[in-house]
Amino acid sequence: MKVKSLLLGILTGTIVAGAGTLLSTPASGKDLRKRILENKEEILAILNEIKGKAMDVKNEALSATLTSKESVKAFTSEVKTLMENWKQDIQPHKEEIQHRISEIEGAIQELEGVVSKPTSAEKENNK
Repeated sequence: MKVKSLLLGILTGTIVAGAGTLLSTPASGKDLRKRILENKEEILAILNEIKGKAMDVKNEALSATLTSKESVKAFTSEVKTLMENWKQDIQPHKEEIQHRISEIEGAIQELEGVVSKPTSAEKENNK
């Protein structure tokens, strides 16, 4: 698509430069009209070619837009499916981890209780 845009730009520039050259040459109005009439068919052919190329570029841009929309929709749908599958896959592991964390918290509380109770030797020393 970039190549066509470049060619279209070059072609347009050529036509504009040619028209500018024709109109800026020091010639009488009669000579200028004669040259324009002589080159009329060539100028019209070039203009029709530019119009055709512009339509091609427009159609390609529309096609690319539709293709990208379809690709984005397909990608989004696939990502959603993968996320749902991942959530289902990790659910048992998540529950197991939560269960283990609860067990560890219980063990920590037991240890804190044991550590905070004075031993029998400490009780005798305090007397």
